[in-house]
Amino acid sequence: MSEMLGNQYFLSRNFSKAKEAYEKVLESEPENDFIKKRLIICHTQTGEIKKAFELFYEVVKRNIELITKTDIVADDCPCPELISKYGNIKPDEECSYDSKLMLGILWLYCSIEKSFEFFDALAAEEDSDIKIKEIRDLIKEKINQSKVHYS
Repeated sequence: MSEMLGNQYFLSRNFSKAKEAYEKVLESEPENDFIKKRLIICHTQTGEIKKAFELFYEVVKRNIELITKTDIVADDCPCPELISKYGNIKPDEECSYDSKLMLGILWLYCSIEKSFEFFDALAAEEDSDIKIKEIRDLIKEKINQSKVHYS
């Protein structure tokens, strides 16, 4: 029941209500990756960037393709509209760490290369978290695998 309700809220872009419903689902289904995938987006939109990143880290470490193979239309993914809402921020521009992190997360749903640019910029910061570097390296590895398959 909570999953259907969460999906309705997600589709209507009520991310705070969707987050509440999805968190209830995860209590009984802690391995539900579909819910985690959507919950990551909800957390980015409710200002819980650190929670979003922890969940994102867990999912990407286990199965990066869960995010990279998102079908923007079929999955009704809001990431393109959310990214455009934040303007045309570039990875090397001056903006908050959380903004770069959020955009790095959101971009992985749409463009692995753009996501890599953000995580590469974050990893270059002197006090960068080891998890940021791990994510950057996983993304880079995935990009390189894709190039091998298409060459």
